[in-house]
Amino acid sequence: MRRVLLVAGVALLAACPGPTTKPIPAERLAAVPAAERELAESLFDAEQVVAGRLVQVAEAPEYERPGQLLFGAGGTKATVALAYSGEIRVDSTLVGRPDRMLHVTFFAPRGTAIPRQDTTAIWILHRRVLWRLKECAERQSVTSTACASDNGLALDSNSDVRPLAEWPHLRSLVDALGLGAERR
Repeated sequence: MRRVLLVAGVALLAACPGPTTKPIPAERLAAVPAAERELAESLFDAEQVVAGRLVQVAEAPEYERPGQLLFGAGGTKATVALAYSGEIRVDSTLVGRPDRMLHVTFFAPRGTAIPRQDTTAIWILHRRVLWRLKECAERQSVTSTACASDNGLALDSNSDVRPLAEWPHLRSLVDALGLGAERR
């Protein structure tokens, strides 16, 4: 009986996804100034770092949680973030596979500024699981099946959209992290 439980426990752990980010090796992190560590971590985690123009932006309601407010611990309230999808026409690639067009998803609270169509910038894109929360909420009333999801490129924060003038600086950080040969 113990062996069956042990095998079941190992199988359960194997089925669970691991962390989404890998830590930067200490020797690589030491090559980056302390003030640049947060940006370095974002670059290290990125699947793609590209310069390009956002040619299309649209709301992506399939990834939004239904309702206007989200209630947290202790009765705190937060506005539910809206989901957006966009297409980036790539001019140059610093990290990742060179593609001409990339599909990206990002989230922002109501009333918050979002990248506008025709924005030209450096985009730091991360591979993320994107939960189809609207579909999940609709299905919960019918069945308790798991929520559907997509695996796509996403912006984690406003700091993942950088001015084009930072390209040489980002290239030096990518080189200091040793990402050039690994991911180009």
